[in-house]
Amino acid sequence: MNVSSSPSITFMLQYTEANSGFVDYTNRDEAVEVDNELNLETHRQNIESLTEDELQKIQAEVPETKLNFQEYIDYMNRSYATENQNEEMTAIFTKEANYLQRSKVTELKSKLEQAYQNGSLLWQGVISFDNDFLAKEGLYDLETGKVDQQAIKSVIREALPRLIEKEGLSDSSFWWANIHLNTDNIHVHFGLSEVESAREKIFYRPRGRMEYRGNFSQKTIERFKSDVFHGLLNEQTRGMIVRREQILANIRSELINSVFRDQMVRSSAEKNFLEQAYNHLPMDKKWRYGSNARDFAVSKFFLDRYLDSYLENDGKELYQEFLKETKDFLETYRGAYSAGKKSTYEKIRKLDGRVEKTQQEATGYHLQQLIANREKELRERLANRILHLFRENAPEIADVRLEKNLSNFSVKNQQMILEQDPNASVIKTLDAWKKLGYDLKDGAKPLEITKPVYAAYDKHGTGLGRPEYVTELVYDVSQMKEDLLEKQLSLRDLSLFSSADLKDLVEAAKKKSDRSLKERQELGTFRYALKLSLLEEKQSSLLVRKTLFDQIQPLETDKPFVELKKKEIQQRLKLTELQLTPNYKLSESDQSLKQSLANQFEDSVSFSVEKADSLAIQAPIKRLKLELVAVQPLQDEGVLTILKGYPVTKDSYMEELQTHISIFQLKHQIYSRNKEISQTTDQAIIQKLKQENAKGFSELKSLYQKILPEEESNQKSQLAQAVSHKMQERKNLQRKNVQQSQGKAIINTDFMRNLTNSLQSAQRANKKALMERERSDERQELEEKGHSI
Repeated sequence: MNVSSSPSITFMLQYTEANSGFVDYTNRDEAVEVDNELNLETHRQNIESLTEDELQKIQAEVPETKLNFQEYIDYMNRSYATENQNEEMTAIFTKEANYLQRSKVTELKSKLEQAYQNGSLLWQGVISFDNDFLAKEGLYDLETGKVDQQAIKSVIREALPRLIEKEGLSDSSFWWANIHLNTDNIHVHFGLSEVESAREKIFYRPRGRMEYRGNFSQKTIERFKSDVFHGLLNEQTRGMIVRREQILANIRSELINSVFRDQMVRSSAEKNFLEQAYNHLPMDKKWRYGSNARDFAVSKFFLDRYLDSYLENDGKELYQEFLKETKDFLETYRGAYSAGKKSTYEKIRKLDGRVEKTQQEATGYHLQQLIANREKELRERLANRILHLFRENAPEIADVRLEKNLSNFSVKNQQMILEQDPNASVIKTLDAWKKLGYDLKDGAKPLEITKPVYAAYDKHGTGLGRPEYVTELVYDVSQMKEDLLEKQLSLRDLSLFSSADLKDLVEAAKKKSDRSLKERQELGTFRYALKLSLLEEKQSSLLVRKTLFDQIQPLETDKPFVELKKKEIQQRLKLTELQLTPNYKLSESDQSLKQSLANQFEDSVSFSVEKADSLAIQAPIKRLKLELVAVQPLQDEGVLTILKGYPVTKDSYMEELQTHISIFQLKHQIYSRNKEISQTTDQAIIQKLKQENAKGFSELKSLYQKILPEEESNQKSQLAQAVSHKMQERKNLQRKNVQQSQGKAIINTDFMRNLTNSLQSAQRANKKALMERERSDERQELEEKGHSI
């Protein structure tokens, strides 16, 4: 370990078992290495990733760590580089005395002897201080070497009882300690034991017997080091830490108190997040954000989405301040009691009686990880604050989507509405309100208006012919109440989520067992929304590829392949367009084309064996074979890089095409054998066919491994990553209801410059498709706006 990276406090803890075998061993004359001694009955908890040289150094400077149970107290009674001792006093200090009288040492030895006879453990700890740290805190004079031993003793005297309490040692536990001064670093060496042990016993396999648990928990040890560190800080340092802690506490409190205040949110998306989080909470259970209960997963998903929005918007300024103050605060502890990064040490452990040594590398002070831990803790407290508010009352959030629409009605209808309700502002039919998750309040009376009704409407909802005017019943928002438990997110609401979010949502919803009808419907909606989102991303990627291929000026030998792929991209774009359009909007010819294209571009891996008849595999195999022929004369492999989004050779590309063909053919063979099995009763034939199918599935598994999974392929593809990132950016902006221009995606290839324009085109197409899917919902809105006479 480098001197510059030496921690302020180093702590080593070991324990010795009270058994005669160990006494005989430690009393032997021959010299032993540190490691060998550890391999028998002394067990060390190496807390600071100490190097072997440092271990040797500690044992040389604090030789009592090498003594057995009975020899230990005698050694502690010797004058060893401590304050001057006299005939009456020793340098040993305990919880009662700064200088233990020699007469009291006999009592201490007696306790230790009782502990030994009762089979208790003896723990020995060495606390080593960095001299510069002690000097900085005013406890050590670098010139004279004078140490404020009283201050150090006071700190140890306060810290050790807390360690004893945390580890649950018995009331008969006792400790003693000594300060060592004539070493490179000042040490405190303490002993700890119990007259009657309260430790649990565990079975230790190498010795085949039950033994008291010797190791202390890491949490206890970290707390002990923290107590010692903080206890040694001077008033100025301690005051600075306290001030920073208070600043952090104030910021954290303000964030928590503002996370959901006065039933106010900034957007309809945030309203949905909170309502759905409440909507899916498991009843008759304690609500806790840290819970991993399967029936809490959906609520936790929506809580996370709300927290994301809160910390990016209303809480952003405070959150950034929290991160800055957290970083400054944690920097205070860099080097406090952590080893330097990349310093090596030898880790020693026993496994079934064998000694194993491995070289380890200290990871040092993980500032970013510590900040992440603080962020995680903050999010948990924010979420638990929301859950606490939910326990008091269900969320009653004003619907920020509800815009005043009185002016949309005719002058006469406006007069009629205001005569019945002078404060009316947002008016809709009862059906329209129910689709938004509202229900009628008890005793609410409808408002009467007149509206035109036509015998027929065109596809845009415009009436045809002369209208007939009838009375229509409508209601103002003041007459409605939200039915949260029945409210479901629409496709339009879900369209604001990224594909990654929708995947998480689907997985969360799948965790719930015994789903209700509503929950099954929701899961179906979530899956459909994910399918649409993935189709939109695919469409965007295809638009980008189309732009890129249109810019290619291929070599003469490469033209057949480039033209083939251009045609394929056009066909795939048409397929995604048809898939994004509801079936009821498609003509018979469109539906037929959709089926034909879907069959042609079947994915070999996801293609079901049950569908693999000779007709079904014909189109995709024909397409793949044509591509194999077209790619053979290709000379510029950069074309393939554009196509895949990452570097690929022609040979590997051709091998992938052939693998897809083999998968289709193999699935057809399995399909054919399954058909034979269903048509025969001969058990010998059936057994043979099943064995052949088993081999076939094994071959399929091998073929699958040759193909890069789609998710991994997308991770390698800069194009796919750029598209996904850009789509998520757009959805986030839509979610925030913020209108602002977007920068271009930064991709490490020149040919990606048209990405933004292509995505904008895809965005327009997707918006149109979404509007088509919700045309039936808009009929109500159109009728409201058409209330004129």
